[in-house]
Amino acid sequence: MINILGKIFIIVGKKLNSNLIKIFKFIFLFFIIFVLSVFIFLNSFYQFGSPPNKEKLLSFKNSNNFDEEKFYNHYELPRVSLDKNNPEENESNLKNWFFPPKNKNPSSPLPSISFDKNELTLAKFSWLGHSTTLMNINDLIIMTDPVFNRASPIPIFGKPFAYENTTTIDDLPKISVVILSHDHYDHLDAKAIKAFSNNVDYFIVPLGVKGHLVHWGVESNKITELDWYESFNYQDINFTLTPAQHFSGRSFVDQNKTLWGSWVIKSEDLNIFFSGDSGYTEEFKKIGNDFGPFDLAFIECGGYHSTWADIHMFPYEVVQTSIDLKANLFVPISWAKFDLSLHNWNEPIIRVTKEAKKRNVNISTPQIGEVFSLSQPPN
Repeated sequence: MINILGKIFIIVGKKLNSNLIKIFKFIFLFFIIFVLSVFIFLNSFYQFGSPPNKEKLLSFKNSNNFDEEKFYNHYELPRVSLDKNNPEENESNLKNWFFPPKNKNPSSPLPSISFDKNELTLAKFSWLGHSTTLMNINDLIIMTDPVFNRASPIPIFGKPFAYENTTTIDDLPKISVVILSHDHYDHLDAKAIKAFSNNVDYFIVPLGVKGHLVHWGVESNKITELDWYESFNYQDINFTLTPAQHFSGRSFVDQNKTLWGSWVIKSEDLNIFFSGDSGYTEEFKKIGNDFGPFDLAFIECGGYHSTWADIHMFPYEVVQTSIDLKANLFVPISWAKFDLSLHNWNEPIIRVTKEAKKRNVNISTPQIGEVFSLSQPPN
């Protein structure tokens, strides 16, 4: 009897081992296929662009912002910092991503104006949502961080909010210059670049970003790359890339391989600042002292949270930045288009306007698509 049971256990054991081996083989094969698929996807999908290769990275060795492998920020800011004007926000945690509060996103299309390119005459401006702006300086049309599609390479993420009047690429005038602050998806739209780059005369970008544009079909001789505090003059307008406290990357393998920054745009008659994305640092005072005062500053105001306070500004820091820059007027941007944080969609503009009023700082809050001048800034 014992011998019979032993034989049964041996037979069952062999059968189980055989099945387990098949299962492990299946799991291993699935894992290999998954890794290969991800590798192929990361190296072939056009949205990821073309980050600098080893040879290109070597060319950055003389930059004071490059450590032989990647670019870095000069200020050591605490990654987690309390939002002193909104203590409730500091209690937010991961569950808010999955169970967001009511009214976190707009419940209906946002009020906006139908952009009319014929109204964008000399010394006029327009904000198209998030960080995309248009300005007419010296009869040249300058565009910042063009984004007209999703803020993600994955179709289910990064959907823009609905607008009553959405500006499309077909609505744009002939673009003289596009300047980019960095290569994140909500600031550099690959699909848009491929669609309208033939309508752009010139691109001025931070170090390393040129590779993305060339990969998407932009002619190499139409692009100039700059390091922090380097300038490029284009048809009597001086463009200077100034520092920002942020980071870069379009995939898991190219983090901080390209530079990020803010911009000073100066002509004989106008002096404009564009912040891109940034945490608050003392560098804004230096920029204000060296390049200010500014007639107008477009300053990011959204996407903030206490757990990444080193790379985005709280609303009270936005107002302080305007003061540091010596801006005569500032327009809050980088809000009202994407859901990129835990705060409600309209919280940034509510808080920043209150803070500006409290500190007697000149602020203008145009509608999306509205064309305006400095003599009549809209609110």
